[in-house]
Amino acid sequence: MKEYFERFKFSGDYYLRLVFQKELEAKLKENYHKGWLFVPIPVSKEVFEKRGFNQVEGLFENICLSKMLSVKKISKKQQSLLKRRERMQAAQPFELTTGFEKEIKGKNILLLDDIYTTGRTLYHAQALLKKAGAKKVHSVTLAR
Repeated sequence: MKEYFERFKFSGDYYLRLVFQKELEAKLKENYHKGWLFVPIPVSKEVFEKRGFNQVEGLFENICLSKMLSVKKISKKQQSLLKRRERMQAAQPFELTTGFEKEIKGKNILLLDDIYTTGRTLYHAQALLKKAGAKKVHSVTLAR
């Protein structure tokens, strides 16, 4: 998996998004089919410009995604470059995308991410969505 993510995310082999797509889609359809909003973890504008894509959106490109999270406009080091302690102490990196505030209240939200390392990214996203009124917030990741 380390080699897979190295090639997919950091070397830009975007076609590798297809390797796990069917399995991920089947998992979502089996366990989260009705009444859930699918929310990908966003990448910063800088990462998107450098990489050319959001790897999470690529993995789940055949799913209707609600892009209600965005990365705050702060200088932020890539998670993959941080040590565990730095990840755990990181400030809230996300904000709600304008226009989604009312859509969240009372909804079941499934966060989608590529890798669960410390869980801090998902905890930040969950806290923000719960504060905005989400009923439930679960997550699915490709790897841990």
